[in-house]
Amino acid sequence: MTLRHKALTGALAVLLSSAALVQAATPPADNAAPTKEQLRAEMRADRAANHALAKKVREALFSSKSLTDTDIAVFANTRTGKVTLAGTILDESQDQLAQDVASKVPGVQSVSSKLTLYAAP
Repeated sequence: MTLRHKALTGALAVLLSSAALVQAATPPADNAAPTKEQLRAEMRADRAANHALAKKVREALFSSKSLTDTDIAVFANTRTGKVTLAGTILDESQDQLAQDVASKVPGVQSVSSKLTLYAAP
């Protein structure tokens, strides 16, 4: 993995985790505030589910023969079903193809693309 890819992956993971934190921090309707341990367990479960969905999408992308020469990171939020694709592609047709492949994975409700074209040095 390139440093840019790792930095982008980390930044989007923090972004998605913070959204999950805000949702998890909202107390339930019955006014019984969850304990810190319950919140941590819920956050761990959310993270694990997000990673599992992202892995399914990555596997689908890498099994597509037209996307083998790409560098695509996948970020998923299972609560909303939103998937974000980030990284580099070789031509514009791969952007739509990647979105189509990702949208067919079970659990994905919407796909956001942050893919950029690879610029040769």
